[in-house]
Amino acid sequence: MAQLGLEKKPIVDQCKGCAHVEGEFCNVWASPAAKWRLGTCPSATHVQRETKEPEAKVRVGQQKQKKKPSK
Repeated sequence: MAQLGLEKKPIVDQCKGCAHVEGEFCNVWASPAAKWRLGTCPSATHVQRETKEPEAKVRVGQQKQKKKPSK
């Protein structure tokens, strides 16, 4: 299978279960093994990604002083 002069390589074990797999080849990447080398494939539909919620901002520095009641 060639697309634009690129020869597609077969999928790796981590690709199994992905919606982009058709037969033994990936519809998105020509070399699926390269996408799994540094971690999770960016196009994997079968892997749940962890999302980090932003932490609450902590105010640093001077706080406004309360005015003392005048006598």
